[in-house]
Amino acid sequence: MMFQSITQEKFNSYNFEKNPMSTLFGTEKKWFENKEYNLIATIIKDKIDNDWAFVIMAMDSDGEYRAIEVETSLENEQIPESRIEQKLKELIESGEFKEKLYSDSKTNFEKSSLIITDINDEVKKYLKKHPEKLYDLSSRRFEELVASILVDMGLSVQLTQATRDGGSDIIAVFKNAISSFLIFVECKKYSPENKVGVGIIREVAGVHSLKQPSKSLIVTTSTFTKPAIETASILKEQIDLKDYFNLKDWLSKY
Repeated sequence: MMFQSITQEKFNSYNFEKNPMSTLFGTEKKWFENKEYNLIATIIKDKIDNDWAFVIMAMDSDGEYRAIEVETSLENEQIPESRIEQKLKELIESGEFKEKLYSDSKTNFEKSSLIITDINDEVKKYLKKHPEKLYDLSSRRFEELVASILVDMGLSVQLTQATRDGGSDIIAVFKNAISSFLIFVECKKYSPENKVGVGIIREVAGVHSLKQPSKSLIVTTSTFTKPAIETASILKEQIDLKDYFNLKDWLSKY
């Protein structure tokens, strides 16, 4: 096994910040390490649905461990163990985890800005008049649209790689003379009848609790299920939901 099983005490001795809210949804059951690549992982049992999840963390350039892979809604305890091994093999072969993690530092966030050439004000004015055309956008174009709107709101924005696995679609920073606020944005370009479910809320909550942005935002062309809204309301200080009607309101400014 490429990951070695360790005790919870050993796992907690690693340098990472655990959000107390992370215990709201699940209980850690198993813990692993890979010293060669500075990776650690934990398997979690969901307190509500009794399904399983895992989180893999890698050591960042500042010596702190941060999440690079989060997967939820797994049927039994054996699946996350095999998925952890599979993910580790993929990460080692590609070397992607180093690039992804080190480019995720807050310093890079604050220095980054996004120049969008495909989504301009004319496009946004057109979508203001024809919001139903939001559903004709590709998922990537939708992410670019949301990023462009956030730029217009005064945020510095970084659009993450289209091929990323996990994490957030957009990383935004709002900065003024007093402080700065880091915002993770997850975009879901869904059809009207395909509502965003509670599973997405939990995935975002898991990433939020481990990466510790000031706020996480889920933006969709659809709406949210009642369980999703109820779950997000528990974490209302951490997670905001924006649906089709919020998008229409944003576009009305153009």
